[in-house]
Amino acid sequence: MQRLPARPRAARVAGCALLAAAAQAFAQAPADKLPPATIDAQSIEGISGLEVTASGNVEFRQGDTEVYADHLKFNREYGRVEADGGVRLQQGGDRFFGPRLIYDTSSRTGQLDSPSFSIRREQTARGGASRVEFLGPDRYRLYDARFTTCEPGHDDWVLMAKTIDLDYAEQDAVARGAILRFLDTPILGTPYFSFPLNNRRKSGLLAPTYSQTTTRGAEIGVPFYWNIAPEQDMTLIPTYMSKRGEQLKTQYRYLGQTYGGEARLEYLPDDHVLHETRTGYSWQHEQHFTPSLVGRLDLNHVSDDAYLVDLYSQVRVVSTSNLQRDAYLQYNHDYTGTNLFLQGRVQRYQTLQDPLAPITPPYHRVPQLDATVTSNNIGNLVDLSLPAQYTHFTHETLVEGERTSFDPVLRLPFLAPGYFFTPKVGAHFAGYTLDRTAPGQPVNPSVSVPWASLDGGLVFERPAAWFAANATQTLEPRLFYVYAAARDQSQVPLFDTTEADFNYAQLFAENRFVGGDRFGDANQLTAAVTSRLLDANGGERLRATLGQRYYFADETVGLDASSTLRTARSSDWLAAVGGRISNAWLFDSSLDYDPQLSQPERYNLQLRYSPQIAKVLNYGYRFNRGTIKQWDVSGQWPVSTGWYAVGRYNYSLLDHAPVESLAGLEYNGGCWVFRVVYSRVQAATDVTSKAIYFQLEFNGLGQIGSNETVNLFRLNVPGYSVTNPRDRTLVPPSLQPGLPGAPVN
Repeated sequence: MQRLPARPRAARVAGCALLAAAAQAFAQAPADKLPPATIDAQSIEGISGLEVTASGNVEFRQGDTEVYADHLKFNREYGRVEADGGVRLQQGGDRFFGPRLIYDTSSRTGQLDSPSFSIRREQTARGGASRVEFLGPDRYRLYDARFTTCEPGHDDWVLMAKTIDLDYAEQDAVARGAILRFLDTPILGTPYFSFPLNNRRKSGLLAPTYSQTTTRGAEIGVPFYWNIAPEQDMTLIPTYMSKRGEQLKTQYRYLGQTYGGEARLEYLPDDHVLHETRTGYSWQHEQHFTPSLVGRLDLNHVSDDAYLVDLYSQVRVVSTSNLQRDAYLQYNHDYTGTNLFLQGRVQRYQTLQDPLAPITPPYHRVPQLDATVTSNNIGNLVDLSLPAQYTHFTHETLVEGERTSFDPVLRLPFLAPGYFFTPKVGAHFAGYTLDRTAPGQPVNPSVSVPWASLDGGLVFERPAAWFAANATQTLEPRLFYVYAAARDQSQVPLFDTTEADFNYAQLFAENRFVGGDRFGDANQLTAAVTSRLLDANGGERLRATLGQRYYFADETVGLDASSTLRTARSSDWLAAVGGRISNAWLFDSSLDYDPQLSQPERYNLQLRYSPQIAKVLNYGYRFNRGTIKQWDVSGQWPVSTGWYAVGRYNYSLLDHAPVESLAGLEYNGGCWVFRVVYSRVQAATDVTSKAIYFQLEFNGLGQIGSNETVNLFRLNVPGYSVTNPRDRTLVPPSLQPGLPGAPVN
């Protein structure tokens, strides 16, 4: 901001002499009227309590209102200011410049001719007009207006309008007869345009969306946002797809003191390819009846198996094979140290079949009833858990029936700063009533498996150094022994059970199966050791773990008749190393090594380099013998001033083909951002979905194009950051100078 030239000393003294009398008279005004006003100028004349006229470098101040001009007349009785010549009106961070001002300080109304302006709020805006009317505190009306958030000298985008109403009290803006010019080219014209001045919700048309895909063709949507109430809103998106036709997408959100949820509906009356109506919906709801009683609902449905593949939907992602329909009521309350958990649940699935890769649909639970009583520190010594479950499983083609199970557990924990030791005993009881059984299969099989475990470990610490900084290194050995009786479970069906993935957490589990239909026999010992490097604040810098399980008997319980039973006396070695080497480098790795074959069964590597915001590179490698051999690279990186490359490439070495790929560019022009992304994903066995999305975002105004660009970047590139965040502290360092919000010269 340019400063006014210094005034002659004699003129300043004369002006201040008259000002003293005026200020004293103003100060005697009633408190409920105007605040005191001060005037400083080279010459001041008039009646101090009524009206004064000032000339030469005039400075007028009243409250947070300041007026600078060559000539100024102030009527104290009516609070009226008339100023001419190089006028500047300043209120807080708002500045208006023009040749002539008429202003009422009591109502904060008036007008300024041919103004230019700079309004410094959450988003700094500037521009000009033929006239500005002041309509009250924080309310302005601009005529023949030019409005932008770009920095001076770079009017990349400008909103031209016959009138623009800016209401910073309500954070609303309305433009009439508007034309949006981008890089000096008109791109949008509308007789009425409303936009928020902050991130507040507001009813009205949103910027149109556009994308191009192989399955839908050119897709254009014009969203309408309806702010129904502070706790409710709805978005309607009429969409046209060149290959499929017209579709309506809706989203309804609601929130109350004890409930909240979201519902989506998609309706395509006539698919031009299949010549049929196609629909999809989802509804998620949560209800808190009391602090202890909660209900949840998750319903999802599409009209056909190929819906998600053909019409990328917000109901669920493309790769979903089973759409869940789940509802449950849950009670959880603590009664003076004893916790009671009750749950009633109904769960069904809609299975979407890929004709070239069919799957077996899962069982439905109609219903599932759970009850668990937990009491800890009984007699300052024992923890007790008594879970029970009843489930009715149904299926269209497989054996179905009821399962009642009971899994009591008794723990005796001993804990101290340097060690822990937890003996545990328990049992698994399950009884069945079956329908549609195979010949020779019992109708009422049952199983009972007692088990016991011992879990203990030590924690050693010593001082260490980490890049010349003080640190602490730990050494944490751990032993875990499990015994579970061998019981024949071959006549028990598999409703919801599979073999658990062999990983570090599973080394310390009593059961090698997940689900209620199998409990594996065990006579085994797990030995593991972990070492950590902690910085001075206790943060983990580095972590290394090594573990193996030792078996004292052969395995006799398999998942099914085709399962291969273990006879080896030891498991694979499991190892993991990871941590944050520095503020920029982060890595994680794991290894499953088979000592019998002297070769790795699985290993993973994840590496990230992120020296600052909007600079990130990720590398990953996954290997699972015979099934997976993939490398995955992704990143976001500046390639030129304002330009950022964003991409991901996931490649299968076994299939010699990419699994998923994405390539995009993001350009930050200071007051606008352009994003474009190309995506390729294997949506089904013989369907590769390709799409291109773009987004043009004007800071402080809105966006044109699909918001899928940002969603795709975030989903595919861990660590991705938008370059124009509302929080200015999160702007990439290379873009901070010169962005809107910098001082206006």
